[in-house]
Amino acid sequence: MSWLLGCAILGVGIWLRVDPNMAKYVNQAEEINVFYTLAYVLMAIGVVIMVIGFLGCCGAIRESQCMLGAFFIMLFIIFTILLGFGIYAVVEKDTMKDAVGNMLDRAVRDYDSDSDSRKFMDNIQEEFGCCGSRNGAQDYKETVHVPDSCQPENRDEACDKRFFAWIAEHLTIVAGIAIAIAIVLILGMIFSMVLCCALRDGAVA
Repeated sequence: MSWLLGCAILGVGIWLRVDPNMAKYVNQAEEINVFYTLAYVLMAIGVVIMVIGFLGCCGAIRESQCMLGAFFIMLFIIFTILLGFGIYAVVEKDTMKDAVGNMLDRAVRDYDSDSDSRKFMDNIQEEFGCCGSRNGAQDYKETVHVPDSCQPENRDEACDKRFFAWIAEHLTIVAGIAIAIAIVLILGMIFSMVLCCALRDGAVA
């Protein structure tokens, strides 16, 4: 079971890292590169859990208390790391709203002078049906013209709330996966301790 869990975690980490929709925004925005941090952490945890799962299987087959004890300790360490990054994700979600607004403000300001900012805003405005940063098309009042990516029917819809909602949705998915993983890890720790105690009692008897 642990080996399959490790494969699942590795798959989620790879999805976060290579998802083309994610790359369109994260590659051009340092403020939201938390996604790539989480992706690398999940990939590392997935590989480690696959190795740990093999250790647990060997311990159960060979009825080795030492291996089962090591299996428990490693699962506990992984659980602690996941808990820490779960808290980190929640904190980032709460503090990222202003960062998103500031990031969009900067991209709007540099829209005419910087190709990366222009591509970034065009992607967001076309994808989310919005315009500008916090005030819709009014944010472009100091530029030559409102971009074509701002559709007339969307020019009153600011992008900050819609883009942040997209970020929050993905962080929620990651948090849900982390909770599911934590539950499985707890079950694995309980199973290893029960088996280890049973082996000890059998040895004493």
